[in-house]
Amino acid sequence: MKIIRILSFNGFLVLALISCGRTSSTRHYGPQTIINLKDTCDDPDADIRCCFLNMPAKLTSTMRIAQEEEAGEELIISGTFFRSDGRTPYPDVILYAYHTDSTGHYSKNGSETGVQKWHGRLHGWCKTDELGHYEILTIRPAPYPDRSMPAHIHVAIKTNTGQMEWITDLVFMDDPLVNGTYLSSLSNVGGTGVVDIKRSNGNIWTGKRDIVMPHHRDRR
Repeated sequence: MKIIRILSFNGFLVLALISCGRTSSTRHYGPQTIINLKDTCDDPDADIRCCFLNMPAKLTSTMRIAQEEEAGEELIISGTFFRSDGRTPYPDVILYAYHTDSTGHYSKNGSETGVQKWHGRLHGWCKTDELGHYEILTIRPAPYPDRSMPAHIHVAIKTNTGQMEWITDLVFMDDPLVNGTYLSSLSNVGGTGVVDIKRSNGNIWTGKRDIVMPHHRDRR
């Protein structure tokens, strides 16, 4: 049963339609709207900011990329991050790095999100300590199967002022693909990236790469 009442509010007449009787648990809504939000970082050419979205809340100066069970030869890269003068250590710089596996592929485990869907599971972050030191624990990556470029480790940096930059890939001096043609193509952002690695401590590859902050980005 429906009852019509006339109500008065501040001089205005309002018709109120009141429905009496049993209430229904069924509610009718309009067509369902499905909103698909595009993951703007799910792109091989995503903005560099995407590299720093999924990092742990707390970082140390050591980055572990490959776990112990990872196939491949162990590799340890360490070094110091300097300001653009090449002498002053630069603390609190975040490094993001990723590379191929021992077969030359950016292999995945299926849990990657954002740009890591393209970078693969072998990636990680660290932050330089008060002396500018950092260390990367991983495996020696393999070159792409088509051998179109040397084996390499991609590195992006983010300073404590929020400046971000891709630096020159880290490559290995003993790689035959690190030749004159390759070296002439480098922009040398943060140095050439060519690292002389040696076997030590039970067949572990070790090397050192010091990084100098690009001058145009060194803002204090």
